[in-house]
Amino acid sequence: MPRPKKSNQDEMAVTRIEKAFWQLLETEDYSNITVLRISQESGTNRNSFYYHYRNIDDLAHKAFMRNANNDVSKALIAALMSHSCNGNEQSAPIIAPAVLQHSKRIMLCARSNSPYLNHLVHDLLQKIWFDAMSIKEELLSAEEKVQVRFVFAGLVAVLGSQEIKDCPLLMSSLSQTEIGKAFIAALERIALGQQSP
Repeated sequence: MPRPKKSNQDEMAVTRIEKAFWQLLETEDYSNITVLRISQESGTNRNSFYYHYRNIDDLAHKAFMRNANNDVSKALIAALMSHSCNGNEQSAPIIAPAVLQHSKRIMLCARSNSPYLNHLVHDLLQKIWFDAMSIKEELLSAEEKVQVRFVFAGLVAVLGSQEIKDCPLLMSSLSQTEIGKAFIAALERIALGQQSP
């Protein structure tokens, strides 16, 4: 039997469930978030949860992607990249308060002790950066894959650090640091190598 068409009530349930997920993630370890807790916090029942999601990982993935697929989250990445994109190495990029506020969820996932949530952040950062620099993952050499894993794991760790939690504006100067410049230069070399015949 086919599922009925989505209604406003379904959308409201999804909104409440995902809001409850983000609120719980602020205070709980990801491993402690259960369907029962989500149902209680969202005011929905378990059937409603399972109508929209297979399990907690499915909820986390869908909520993360819905958050990531907006212009504000992409603006965070653009600000982190601006060293390479604006040609002005002397000024640190400015991250708008609205971007910082919304990107809190990305940082929340990076801060979690969950390899699954960290992986979601890693993949998002890598995809946006690769798209912006026209890097094709399938063309990476084994050595380049190791470099890419290293730099993006480091970026996830930085976004999840206590220092960034305490002062998110530190992100705006990341591309201006020696290590930030080296990170961007490594990606630029990979992109150039892929453009060469």
